[in-house]
Amino acid sequence: MTSLPALTTTPTRHPTSCASLSLPLLSLLNRVLPSFNPPSPTDSPTLTLSIGSGPGLLEALFLHHYPSRSSSFYGVEVAPPLSQLKEGKEVNTWLPEQNTITVPGTWALVGREWLEETGGLVFVYPRSGGLVERYLAEMEGIAAERGKGLEVVVWIGPCCDVEEYRAVLEGWGVIEDLTEEEEGSGKLVEEGEVVLVYRSRRRE
Repeated sequence: MTSLPALTTTPTRHPTSCASLSLPLLSLLNRVLPSFNPPSPTDSPTLTLSIGSGPGLLEALFLHHYPSRSSSFYGVEVAPPLSQLKEGKEVNTWLPEQNTITVPGTWALVGREWLEETGGLVFVYPRSGGLVERYLAEMEGIAAERGKGLEVVVWIGPCCDVEEYRAVLEGWGVIEDLTEEEEGSGKLVEEGEVVLVYRSRRRE
């Protein structure tokens, strides 16, 4: 496998990533996403799913810098067409197979057995606000049944798409102010991009 690129505190572009990447961005993800360490005192779901991970560079870099998350962080990608498989083409270039979940199409959600254990969702340049909305609705249904569920959503995308997705995300949770974080550690992403973190309104 090709060596992972080195990141710095300055956001930079990479050919196989929609979003610019930086060490502060990875640090933010590690801070806000649910973790096994230490175990949650409320026994909340601890898995994180990165929806639409594509080649998986962001996800692979995150696991490289925070290897303790290898059993709780998964990239979700559309299964490649049979023609690509026959030709030996790889869609997921970076992320290990054991940390990859495939779905049959851009419209499909992962199985309920995964969602019931999921406390965090990451959306990087999602193609559809409808897909985000469907995930949130499904997760709220699970939370209503089980009394626990999704706690945090991270959205990374272009500034021009913020309004479309903000309406969906604000219907589910409360935004976290990242101003102090950026002032302390540096820019998370390049100009023209934004990172949004939302916490669930639901209380255990």
